[in-house]
Amino acid sequence: MGSVRSRRCLPIMGVWLALLFALSGAAWVEGSSPVSLEQGELLQVKVHLLGFDSANKQPLVFLSDSLEQRALPIVIGLFEANAIYSEMQGVTHRRPLTHDLLERVIQRSKGKIRRVIITHNKEGIYYATIEMERDGSLIEIDARPSDSIVMALKFSSPIYVTKTLFNEMAVPVGEKEEGDEHYGITLQELTETLAEYFSFGSTRGVLVSDVRKGSLAERDGIKRGDIFVEVGGKKVEDITSLQEVITTNTTAVQATIFRDTQFLSITLHPE
Repeated sequence: MGSVRSRRCLPIMGVWLALLFALSGAAWVEGSSPVSLEQGELLQVKVHLLGFDSANKQPLVFLSDSLEQRALPIVIGLFEANAIYSEMQGVTHRRPLTHDLLERVIQRSKGKIRRVIITHNKEGIYYATIEMERDGSLIEIDARPSDSIVMALKFSSPIYVTKTLFNEMAVPVGEKEEGDEHYGITLQELTETLAEYFSFGSTRGVLVSDVRKGSLAERDGIKRGDIFVEVGGKKVEDITSLQEVITTNTTAVQATIFRDTQFLSITLHPE
């Protein structure tokens, strides 16, 4: 998995320039011919979770099928991971960041993102195309998968992967993580890089990488990206210690979590 890298040859500023060029009336697809794929060749996916590749110390985004049985892992940068996380959590920034600027440029130009497609992998690099609609015309722009995913989330647009690519590169969901099926959370050990990414000053704690919709955890207010620090008056050292508290308690238990640079107290109801 460490050899799989997202598209790096076209940085985000290059995408911005490409969009400006495209909005002026020309379509530009750098490094490849325009995408001509039939709908039957594509699989619609969704952002399943953000994880971490311990091999190369970088974040991962997992794109899963509708059944959430398999997911395509793509290594991305910290900036892009933060942008994806912000979109998933509805975080707004005081001043527009680069992806926010791209969104405004498209909106002011009366354009919209129709869909994004992760097309293929060549020499460990994933390639993607943003399809933008404007004035009845379709504009195709070559981009990194990470930037494409952010823009798809901003415009609530579908994300597709070619079926051939997904079948070759997808892995079983939850292969490297542990969770509590009853309570409804998926957990990941906290590494130094992850702790730095979430602005948490320690590796003592456990990261919540996913929360099942409609679960007890969701009702308790647990969110993806939370870090469990203390549960039931005990420090959370690892996944096992947290799971033990959750599975053995039949009554409400107090917990301390770290979220968005601050510590919060929350009540768990694992019964």
